[in-house]
Amino acid sequence: MFTSIQFTMRFVSLKLLSFVLFIGFFFSAHAEGINFQKLSTNQALKKAKKEHKRVFIDVYAEWCGPCKYLSNNVFIDEALGAYMNEHFVCIKINGEQGEGVKMMDEFSIDAYPTLLFLNTDRKLIKKVVGAYEAEDLLEKAKGVIAPESTKLYQLNARFDKGERDKTLMSELLFEKYNDGENLENVMTEYLRIYPTLNLEDKNDFMVFGLMEKDFNHPLVTQFLNEPEKYFELYGELALENVRSIFGNLVESSKATRDLEAIEKGLDVIYPALQVMTKDLGATKEEIRASIEEYFNN
Repeated sequence: MFTSIQFTMRFVSLKLLSFVLFIGFFFSAHAEGINFQKLSTNQALKKAKKEHKRVFIDVYAEWCGPCKYLSNNVFIDEALGAYMNEHFVCIKINGEQGEGVKMMDEFSIDAYPTLLFLNTDRKLIKKVVGAYEAEDLLEKAKGVIAPESTKLYQLNARFDKGERDKTLMSELLFEKYNDGENLENVMTEYLRIYPTLNLEDKNDFMVFGLMEKDFNHPLVTQFLNEPEKYFELYGELALENVRSIFGNLVESSKATRDLEAIEKGLDVIYPALQVMTKDLGATKEEIRASIEEYFNN
């Protein structure tokens, strides 16, 4: 059983990056969507107070690929735009210029894009990091205006009333993860009731994907030794788990620059990546060299 539960953005960010790189960027100049107004944050707060709205801020950087994806593919969505324009005064702030530089510290921003939902007193209601699809972003915006209408709220309510269905708890864990909420109480309860995870059970596999991957844990060994089976069962989700396992191995080995552990890990992980990825674009030796360079920086 896993004794330490930690969570990082690596699982989501890698998925978003691969998705953006795969589909490219498209732009429709005439599409309806969010009306971003040319206002400073203070001006937006004053306008929102007058109009009985809240403030939505897209904090971006010019070089940021996911930021461009949001602008060109997500913010133009008609349903998202209609809701955002009704309930928020929306602005864009470059995090590397002007007031954006101070906002990076004020709201503890360390990644692009970061989306801020503020009340009219400049208090943070919700912070969303990364590029999401329009439907998902709309759900988060609705959570700011009417929390009781969201899936997360409804799942939490059922859990608080004592429901312990496996599917409910796995869905709740993912909703909490995607909303940046603490998962420990639900994860602890899941593992108390279902202490032995079966990787061929989708709910268990989803929970496995949210846990820190100790490279030497029996479940990790089982997963990596049968990449064909799990890729057939879960597709991209299985690949994300391989990446997460490898990322944790690299980070845990960095402090001691344990290249022997990396070498052993690559011997197992690289074949799994070959099964799940059509074109890796790098040999095992090239990956090892990149890690060694990372350790030395």
